[in-house]
Amino acid sequence: MVQRIAILSDRFPPNWGGGVASAHFHLYRVMKSRGFDVRAFTFLDESVTGEVAGDVVRRTTPHWLVRFIRRANNLAFRLVDPGKSAYHLADIAIRALGSLRLNGALSRFAPDVMILPDHGSPALFIRTIKRCRRVLIAHHNPSRFASLPIGVSLSPLDIKLAMALENRVLKKIDKVICPSADMRQVFSATHDYTGPVEVRHNVIDGEYLDTITATDIRGLLGLPFGAPLIYVPGGGNKFKGSGFIPDLVRVLARQSGAAIGIYLSGAVTADMRGLLAALPDETRIHAPGPLAGPANLALVKACSFGIYPTLAENYSMALLEAVFCGVPMVTFDVGGNAEIIRDGTNGYLVPPYDVDALTAAAIRLTDRAVAEPMAMSTLEDAQRRLGGPAIADAYVRSVTSFEDD
Repeated sequence: MVQRIAILSDRFPPNWGGGVASAHFHLYRVMKSRGFDVRAFTFLDESVTGEVAGDVVRRTTPHWLVRFIRRANNLAFRLVDPGKSAYHLADIAIRALGSLRLNGALSRFAPDVMILPDHGSPALFIRTIKRCRRVLIAHHNPSRFASLPIGVSLSPLDIKLAMALENRVLKKIDKVICPSADMRQVFSATHDYTGPVEVRHNVIDGEYLDTITATDIRGLLGLPFGAPLIYVPGGGNKFKGSGFIPDLVRVLARQSGAAIGIYLSGAVTADMRGLLAALPDETRIHAPGPLAGPANLALVKACSFGIYPTLAENYSMALLEAVFCGVPMVTFDVGGNAEIIRDGTNGYLVPPYDVDALTAAAIRLTDRAVAEPMAMSTLEDAQRRLGGPAIADAYVRSVTSFEDD
């Protein structure tokens, strides 16, 4: 009988929010609410080294070593695959030390089930624990990034080697959970795995979101009450469509005919800040960098709508948390986005990489007469279709039951 569950993640809120960290945080809360003894174990928690606080054990790789690995990786691939960008093997290497440092704490906890992410293959470095089942959450998959319109040529060798290491991990996995039907299709097409593979959408803890109060930054940005405040996840991440953002925002400002605010979440590169600084005065940008989960969601809750020009997606926590905050989202129909966004109900879903269609949909939402009713239907749809006990119970069953039990 499953009693103890270990959830492994790069990071874990409240130190950092977004992406897989948010997905695992919500899963942690759901499992905890159902009476399981749950602990989170982090292996790349930049803000904390060696801390144990309550149910969270935090480990990391030192910043200097991360920088060294990145530079060494770049140098190596300049020699073996010149002109190509490579980072997947480096992602695995920088997670190695933090993952190895978790083994003692994991052994002492002696979980019945260990939930592992696929990004960076931390399972390569985690020792087997007797009678502990391993569940892999297949949310990343490097092969998805081989042919994206990002203006950067990615190294096929880097992707091939990373995929080979992921296949090694699968030899020690009892079950795979994919967060969307799209990710299951990608997983099945690119991995050699004969065990059970299930689709379970990321769970969300609505009660937790209800405790967060909106932080309206319109006054801080010099905007009048009711002015469009637009949430743009992903900061300077090229895979999240950062290359589209300056021109998209410029057109929005021109078409709206009034000042607009942009909340740009996540890490923002120096290049992106330079581009944003050149935008018209009527565009007010708030780009504070990475924020703790509650602080980020408080800002999201105050937004009129969001734009997410992501180029590849699994089952986006940025989209999921936004719609549970009543924020309609405009995004490309890529990956699992169509499993969250219903066109015209909780935002707009446009053809992949059609920036004109994305911009036109966003312009519609700058009209309060369109955005405000959609915000209401967004929250209602999220509570009815994307959350609730049924989805949470199905996820719990997936991570606690196995064919040979």
